[in-house]
Amino acid sequence: MHIQSSFFRRAYGALCFSISVLALPALADSPTVGIGFSKYAYREPSLGVAHDGWLGIANAKWAPDNLRIKNWPLTLSGQATFGYADYTGSGTMANQPTSIYQLQVESPHTEWVKGYQISPGIGYRYLYNDARGTTSTNYGGYRRTSEYLFASLGVERPFGEKWRATAQGYYLLSGRQTSNLFDVGGDYASQGPLQNTQRHGFGWKAGICKTYQALDFCSSYEYWQIGASDNYTFVSNGSRYTVYEPTNNTKSFQFTVNYKLHE
Repeated sequence: MHIQSSFFRRAYGALCFSISVLALPALADSPTVGIGFSKYAYREPSLGVAHDGWLGIANAKWAPDNLRIKNWPLTLSGQATFGYADYTGSGTMANQPTSIYQLQVESPHTEWVKGYQISPGIGYRYLYNDARGTTSTNYGGYRRTSEYLFASLGVERPFGEKWRATAQGYYLLSGRQTSNLFDVGGDYASQGPLQNTQRHGFGWKAGICKTYQALDFCSSYEYWQIGASDNYTFVSNGSRYTVYEPTNNTKSFQFTVNYKLHE
C-alpha cells in the first residue's frame, strides 16, 4: 500500500502471497491430503518493501469420476497456508500473522497431447494479513486482505520411475486489495475499509514430484508479478490522500508430502 498526501508521504508494506496448486496424480478417484511448508520472498522494488517468512501448508485434492462438465472431467483442490511474516521497509516488524486460502477447479486431459497431461483451470485465493502495531521507526500497520481470481494452464509429464515434471502458468483476471487504514488512526480513523482494484498480473510455477507407494513428494518454485493498482483518493481534515498498491513480485519455494486416501 502506498499513500500520498499534500504534506507528508508514508509508505506501508503490502504482503503479496504465493500459493500454488500441488501437482498430484491425474484423474484419481480417491481424495488426496497433504502437508508441507512454503518459503517466500515478497518485494515492492519502488518502495524498498519486503516480506519474508516460512509458512505451513495443508491441502486436499479430489477428482471424482462423476464430476464433469459435458465431457470435461473436473478436479477440485484447496490449500491453506498459514504462519508469520517479517516486514522490512518503513522500519521493521516481525511475526505478522498471515493466512492464505485457495480454491481451484481444473480439467485434466491426457488425450490432447500424447505423453502430457494438459489442465486448464480457474482459481480463487484469499489472504488475511494482520500488521497492526508499529514498526521499529514508529510507522503504523493495519489489517488487510487480498482477493484474486485467476485462470491457469498446467502441463504435466511423467518420466523415469514414478517421477513427473510439472509446469503451470497463471493469468490474473481480477484482483482486489482491502486495507483497514482506520487501524492506523489519525486522518484515516474516519475511513472505512479502502479498496483498490488490480487489473494486471501473471505468474508461473515449475516443479518435480516423486511417487512412492501412497505418498507423493513434490517441490516447486513459483513466481508472481502484479502490476500497480488503480488509485483511490479521499479527503480528510482538509488534506487529500491518494492510495494505491505498487507493482510487486513474489518468489516462492514449496515442498509438500501428500497421501492418497484408500489406496
